[in-house]
Amino acid sequence: MLRAEARAYVLLVRVAFREAAQYRTSLALRSLTEAAATVLDLAAIGIVFAHLPALEGFSLAEVAFLYGTSALAFALAEAFVGPVDRLGWHIRDGRFDVVLIRPVSVLVQTATMAFSPQRVARAAQPAVIVVVSCLALHVRWTPDRVLLVPAMVLCGAVLAASAFVATAAVLFVAPDATVAVAASTQGSALAARYPMTVYGHHLAVLLTVVLPIGFVSWLPALHVLSRADPLGLPTALRFASPLVAAVSAGLAALAWRAGVRRYRSTGS
Repeated sequence: MLRAEARAYVLLVRVAFREAAQYRTSLALRSLTEAAATVLDLAAIGIVFAHLPALEGFSLAEVAFLYGTSALAFALAEAFVGPVDRLGWHIRDGRFDVVLIRPVSVLVQTATMAFSPQRVARAAQPAVIVVVSCLALHVRWTPDRVLLVPAMVLCGAVLAASAFVATAAVLFVAPDATVAVAASTQGSALAARYPMTVYGHHLAVLLTVVLPIGFVSWLPALHVLSRADPLGLPTALRFASPLVAAVSAGLAALAWRAGVRRYRSTGS
């Protein structure tokens, strides 16, 4: 069943790319716009370090590494499942009823109904920052650290996608909460881009232990950077991102299914 749903997803994404390719100039310009928009996020970090030599003891290269890995994870998640935040619009317009009668997963259809190929361009800038920051870091690149970098991006993407799906499930009961859902996911993306210590001890623990935002890049990055955990959390948590990602994906699936079962159409 999973293979069939994966094939259906790939097919629908290919259709979206083929449709967008009919207007190549428009696709190229919109892709460049999406990529350029991410430069503003990096500019904010540049402004901070223009006035400070370090941020909570972290150098520019270290903060850039945190930013790049987390931003790349969220960009990948947003590119491939981000359209689920438009669920509220589909429900209000009555288009979601059609989704339920098609022989394809509801989640797959919702994630591809408003798929924008140009969103993939948002991953370009963070990917470059990851490479540049890794070259600038003064760390000993052992095999475990080298392998951990792509692993943390992949697990971070799963965590981000789980957050998108779980929060979008709220739209089944509150279709008008689209803006609030989008704000919560964007807030999570912003929070993951900086050292957790900038938020204070209590909020940092909340973002790491209660909400798994710290597992996107913060905790595994501490091992890559050879840094002690300022929060004093167990060292084993630095390698727990795959487990946390799997649990988060399972919880997101349960939340989505509960939302689908609760859906009662838009009425007349």
